[in-house]
Amino acid sequence: MSRHVAVVGGGLSGLAAGVELVSRGIRVTLLEQKPALGGRAYSFRDSVTGDTIDNGQHVLIAGYGRTMRFLETIGTREFVRVQHTPSLMFHHPQRGFCEFRLPLLPTPFNLLIGILGCALFSFRDRMSLLHAGLSLRAMRKLDRRRLAGQTVEEWLKSVGQSAECIRSFWEPIAVSIMNERIEKASAFVFVEAMRTAFLGGSRSAALAIPSVGLSQLYVEGARKFVTLRGGEIRCNADVVEVVLENEIAAGVRLRDSTFVAADAVVLTVPSNKLVPLLPAQLKKQLSQVIAIDVAPIVSIHLWFKQEFMPHESVGLIGRRIQWLFNRRLINGEEGEGSHVSAVISGGYEFIGKTKDDLVKIAVDDIRSLYPVLCEEPCHAVVIREKSATYSSSPLTEPLRPRAKTEIPNLFLAGDWTATGYPATIEGAVLSAELATKSVLEYLK
Repeated sequence: MSRHVAVVGGGLSGLAAGVELVSRGIRVTLLEQKPALGGRAYSFRDSVTGDTIDNGQHVLIAGYGRTMRFLETIGTREFVRVQHTPSLMFHHPQRGFCEFRLPLLPTPFNLLIGILGCALFSFRDRMSLLHAGLSLRAMRKLDRRRLAGQTVEEWLKSVGQSAECIRSFWEPIAVSIMNERIEKASAFVFVEAMRTAFLGGSRSAALAIPSVGLSQLYVEGARKFVTLRGGEIRCNADVVEVVLENEIAAGVRLRDSTFVAADAVVLTVPSNKLVPLLPAQLKKQLSQVIAIDVAPIVSIHLWFKQEFMPHESVGLIGRRIQWLFNRRLINGEEGEGSHVSAVISGGYEFIGKTKDDLVKIAVDDIRSLYPVLCEEPCHAVVIREKSATYSSSPLTEPLRPRAKTEIPNLFLAGDWTATGYPATIEGAVLSAELATKSVLEYLK
């Protein structure tokens, strides 16, 4: 009889774990509390325009190798277009539009040419950027571990980055990757993410741009992959506890008293929902996860009758909006006019603002880039994710638990677990990889 694993949680980590396990011949039951899968990576159709809206802009890069392999496995890699040459467009309040482009050369030569050729920086700042890039490349694992107590801001200052260099380059990138302010975000995790992006190969920093919504990209392919291989997926399945027999997990119990027996259990729920599900002997040992802070993201979708944005994406320097995305160009949307999405990561002071206030903030910031925009939006959708990601800080990082628990057949996954990555798509898929590897070792 084949082994059976219960995966609790139908977000990206749960889906990735289910896909990996059924591909190894393991029978899987995936249990999701909500009516739909996807967790925080979902999309829906706007009732007014018919356009597909993501709950937030999840940016991928070519260096996310695990994510790309996951998409290959579930058959949706074709929906992601990777830039031929890595490039980021920024808008500086004084210098205007400036492109940071990396040529297809081996590292660190691509960084050298890219930094020297970018008009975003003064000559002095270009030299300091090169110094920081070389520091990243030279860091050994032990050196990176020593960053565990530092914030991103502290590390940047320690490698000689000026206030203008931080504001114009490091901050827009760090906030989008970490979903946290640089004065709070963990330097150790940020450095790991930057090494993946800029030191993984000549194209690793290239943006990987999905042409479909998050649900079509991640959820539907994974659902089909799991079910076609004998796995079972149950939505509206509210797991309330892991049941032990003889000191190992025998399965899980649902709120309606249904018992799902399993040879192993993988919990991929958010950190703030973990402890109530745990057996009594683990509640105290893993109680630290309650102290893992969360960080918000605000996404503002705007439609205009006027076409004004020729770029796919732009990083805004010195504004409240950090990144602006042209949904017509990215998704190949048909229709007249413009559809753009503005993102505020780590937006603590914005999460409580009204829809009208947020729309005004976005429009004012957009006009500072594109003064040709003279009209008000004809439609707007605001999405507030108060607990969009865990908050990666020097205080939070030691709280992240590993995949294995004291119960030999009970495992954890989620971007908030100890992956060494921030709360990115890659971090979520990596957490599933670590958990399923431990499951397979146990089942052997």
